[in-house]
Amino acid sequence: MTKNNVLYYITFLFVISLFIYLFFLSTNYVINYWTFSQAHINYSDGFVKRGLFGSIALILENKLNIKFINTFNIFFILFYLTNIILYFKLIKKYSNHFLIFIFFALSPTLILFSFNDLGGFQRFDTISIFLILLHSFFVNLYRSKKNTFEKYRRNFIYIIFPIILISIFVHEIQCWSIPFHFFLIKAIFDEKKISLKGIFFYFFILLIASMFVFLYPVDQQTIISMIDKLPNRNLWTGAISVASSLEGNINIISYEIKTNLLNFYNFKINLFFLISGVIPINFIIFYLNKKKIIYIINKNIYFYFYLSIIPYLTFFAIGDTGRWLHLISIVSFGFLTQYPIFKNNHNLVKNKFSFLKFFIFIILIVYCFFIRLPHGGNLQEKKISIWGGLYKKFEAVYMIYFKETKEDKFNFNKRFKKN
Repeated sequence: MTKNNVLYYITFLFVISLFIYLFFLSTNYVINYWTFSQAHINYSDGFVKRGLFGSIALILENKLNIKFINTFNIFFILFYLTNIILYFKLIKKYSNHFLIFIFFALSPTLILFSFNDLGGFQRFDTISIFLILLHSFFVNLYRSKKNTFEKYRRNFIYIIFPIILISIFVHEIQCWSIPFHFFLIKAIFDEKKISLKGIFFYFFILLIASMFVFLYPVDQQTIISMIDKLPNRNLWTGAISVASSLEGNINIISYEIKTNLLNFYNFKINLFFLISGVIPINFIIFYLNKKKIIYIINKNIYFYFYLSIIPYLTFFAIGDTGRWLHLISIVSFGFLTQYPIFKNNHNLVKNKFSFLKFFIFIILIVYCFFIRLPHGGNLQEKKISIWGGLYKKFEAVYMIYFKETKEDKFNFNKRFKKN
């Protein structure tokens, strides 16, 4: 086993172990009370946004006696595990370049986002992330000549497309990833000089489904009746009401713009993570292509890249900015990782010491271990800065298990609700 493989497997096990701890914690506590409450939205009184998951989970509870919390936890555990495995499969090709590999493996805006800030854990964004990673993986197989064009096309039609379509009814956040999938497949069709006519049909269906979810009129009485049928569950009914109606989301836009765009303290933090989540990956794409380590045939790829992240820039109006910044980083990563690294350029750079590399290494360590991307909220009001990350989690473990403390943030019974 080479030293690069040792680095890869150690890092993979490290990241997996972090999330396994969260999975264990979620079997005793409801970590994300907001998402757990909203997950109960269902079709008992007619169509409402985000109602598919709750409808299925309630059927499993009523017909098969599978508790709602168990369905909820298993769903997220499976998706997080799948995403981590898929993500590390995609970054394995960078293990020969220590700095690039560590950046991807431990960046606070990428796979570790939801561990560093638990407000981003157990969100249905994980479906979008799964689809982005899976589609990038399929494209990578095609560009590596491990799959034919026809097989890639079938993978999109019979795997990617139906999962996107179904997931839109779980959470409408999936709609914002549709441009990524469109431009990823468009790049390949451009390169083969094939018309997109056969593919437009599938994106038209996704557009119709998205419009239906966003525009279908849901009256307040339907939502109230649905909530009334969920008694004795100790849910956050306000979260359910806001999420299941169009009006609830529109009403918060002016507040979120004022908070995230017009407040300089919050804006500069959002801008910092927007830059750190996009520019380094852009630079890596440019560098690897210039060195002919990857081959970019389509000159529009940078244009497609930026068009794909534009929908997520609406985070300034929608709130929870960290989640959107996280997804922007994942989209950026997806555009890079579609390209295989060719074996004749397997060693990306010569292993020579330089002060520039050492300086970059120090910055990277600070960035990966001492900085965290907050999931959202009024950062100034809550006195949240960019500082935190993995070292704060290790500090928390010490305070919880090895030192007596009366601080509420280290008391699980006070911070989370029991299952």
